[in-house]
Amino acid sequence: MLSDVLTVTINGLDADLVHVETDTKSGLPSLTIVGLPDLTVKESKERIHSAIINSGYHFPSKRITINLAPAATRKLGSHFDLPLAAGVFASSVNIDPAMLKGTAFLGELSLDGRLNRLENCLGLIIGLKQNNITRIFIPEANVPEASIVKGIEIFPVSVFSDVADHLTGQEQIEPISSPIMVHDKGLHDKSLSMPDFIDVVGQERAKRAFQISAAGKHDLSMIGPPGTGKTMLARRMPSILPELSYDEMLEVTKIHSIAGEPLPCGLIETRPFRAPHHSTTAQALVGGGSRPKPGEISLAHLGVLFLDELPEFPRHSIDTLRQPLEDGFVSISRAASRLKYPCELILVTAMNPCPCGYYGHPSRNCTCTQSHRMNYFNKVSGPLRDRIDVSIDIGPVEYEYLGKAEVLRGKSSEDLRKGVQRVFELQEDRYKGEEVKCNAKLSPPMIEKYCKLNTESERLLESAYNKYGFSARAGTKVKKVARTIADLEGADDISAEHVAEAISYRVPGNFV
Repeated sequence: MLSDVLTVTINGLDADLVHVETDTKSGLPSLTIVGLPDLTVKESKERIHSAIINSGYHFPSKRITINLAPAATRKLGSHFDLPLAAGVFASSVNIDPAMLKGTAFLGELSLDGRLNRLENCLGLIIGLKQNNITRIFIPEANVPEASIVKGIEIFPVSVFSDVADHLTGQEQIEPISSPIMVHDKGLHDKSLSMPDFIDVVGQERAKRAFQISAAGKHDLSMIGPPGTGKTMLARRMPSILPELSYDEMLEVTKIHSIAGEPLPCGLIETRPFRAPHHSTTAQALVGGGSRPKPGEISLAHLGVLFLDELPEFPRHSIDTLRQPLEDGFVSISRAASRLKYPCELILVTAMNPCPCGYYGHPSRNCTCTQSHRMNYFNKVSGPLRDRIDVSIDIGPVEYEYLGKAEVLRGKSSEDLRKGVQRVFELQEDRYKGEEVKCNAKLSPPMIEKYCKLNTESERLLESAYNKYGFSARAGTKVKKVARTIADLEGADDISAEHVAEAISYRVPGNFV
């Protein structure tokens, strides 16, 4: 007999449907799996053999051939155990094909027939839903996270005999169709768990720069001595970004699930904040590997990637970010495939002004020579620096002001978020039907259309262009930042004041 059971395999972030076609014939007992299975899938024939027998069922002593179609797609993962076992069982007994139609199976089997929890189950389920498969058998341990996905019927399975009894009609498994709305705003206030900008004493110019960066999704860099609050500021960036939509939550969660990241709360509700150590390799940053997985730049998708002590990163590693920052995605090419991971994020970097950290400090002497300072600064390539829209100097806060913290706390994250939210909504309306949705990603034709400068602003930008040796890219980035500043101010037109502020975020500061 022939049976056809559905499951899914992950190719990058895309989910490809797989038909597990099982044919049982008379002949010498054997079990052959074809269709580009990886080693884990090949080993599954031993697990399914023991699981079926130890569940109290007869394993057919016949010639069994299992084809994983389409045959040209690599099949990865231990979740193939359950569909393979279901296929063998369905082909050996009289199962109504309607029981299998439009239904997918995911699960790793123990030798005694128990279903083990899958680590990347949520990514697989989201992939199945995107392929219009809404009836899914999964391990019972994965039900809480799977219930997050709307519009699917989940059949929880604890042992293989549950599936066998369901397919033969002996005992039906009741599906779970009502999603557990973990992301319901009424359950808790996510902003309470985030660090708040109100904790930062002083540094109002830095807060302003962070608001501009968040509003237009502009990349930002900070230069300043140690202990001035660079890391403290960076960690508060997600607190001023608008909340993720449900679809964005699923997208972010899918990436983390496929990457094997722990998901203790199921759905990721807040914007990611990733801060890899400077020993991180290029592959860990952009993704890849023998079994390609998303890197830090994709795990920060729709959130913030923070690179602290930027010059300490290997130059080759951080230079690999240049193209993904422009494109909003990273392509991983292999001999047999090409994978594409999204990485629409805000890059925030921090560095000291010199190796000792105190060049330009008002009260501490720098012990570095000019050549040491230049060598340290040049560890970050010019092309990467040129791609960062907003650069600010972070100076120390005087001790006398620390005692007046209550007076100098300034704006809170909630205050800053209101402006950012307003600009997000404005950009969504303005760029409706366009390729991009934020000021930072405007193409040259869109810059001409949406970032027009008056005569005074043009003269000011031309003067700065000649004085500071701006590149063509730097000139367009000034216009983009000026557009965001005007949006924050509620202005339809970009004025000379907006351009002047945008230029101030690109000129060399006290520490360069």
